[in-house]
Amino acid sequence: MNNYVRSGDKCQPNKSQRHSKYGLLQPLEVPYAAWTSIGEDFITQLPESQGQTQIMVVVDCFTKMAHFNGLATNPTGQDVADTFHREVWKLDGLPSQILSDIVTKGD
Repeated sequence: MNNYVRSGDKCQPNKSQRHSKYGLLQPLEVPYAAWTSIGEDFITQLPESQGQTQIMVVVDCFTKMAHFNGLATNPTGQDVADTFHREVWKLDGLPSQILSDIVTKGD
């Protein structure tokens, strides 16, 4: 019965919302120069290649240039920091802003 009600054309749009109203969007500032604001994300659970199963993607928000760096299956924070230092910071400098959507298991 519950599945029938949840999938009904009339019941679904008429359900009351059980959450507070969404807040206003807050757009990000436009970066003023290359590599001052970067976005970072990880592509995980890839087939193994040369002992690496993840890719750390670092994208410059101003130029959209990117670094793609391979990582082992379970990298530590030190591994990620070392890779960032070696492949991004050393070549392009330290950014003033890093954007990420990473959520830890505790959150």
